[in-house]
Amino acid sequence: MLAIFWILTGLGIAGFLLLAITSKSDESIFWFGLSAGLLIIGVLSLLVQSIVAIIFLLIIAGLAFYNGFNDITLALTHPQTKYFLIPGMFISGAALLFGILYYFPSFMENLVIVILGSFALVFGLFSILMGYFQREDPEKVEL
Repeated sequence: MLAIFWILTGLGIAGFLLLAITSKSDESIFWFGLSAGLLIIGVLSLLVQSIVAIIFLLIIAGLAFYNGFNDITLALTHPQTKYFLIPGMFISGAALLFGILYYFPSFMENLVIVILGSFALVFGLFSILMGYFQREDPEKVEL
């Protein structure tokens, strides 16, 4: 478990540093802060190894909060997206949840984790697609 955590932490630090170097100047300090936070969490996990699961949860919660904030901001700045993408996310998440519970009824024991995991997966995939296909307005492009 600790080896997987260190692999993911190392990849996260490298990814955040890459984003910090390649992003705009107003966003780069945020990505540097996230990479420093992951480094502190990694050192803390060496000192107290039983806290690794809680650290995983906090990392996922932080990224979900940031992702949700960006999605809400996108929905407010581009009103047409809230009519198609947000209901699509909930319908796809519910369909995935029902499919998982239909084919794997033993997951009913950990229902909260299955619900959160399936919706997090669908919302993450939709967020990646929204970021990939997001069109910028020609008037708002900065040089």
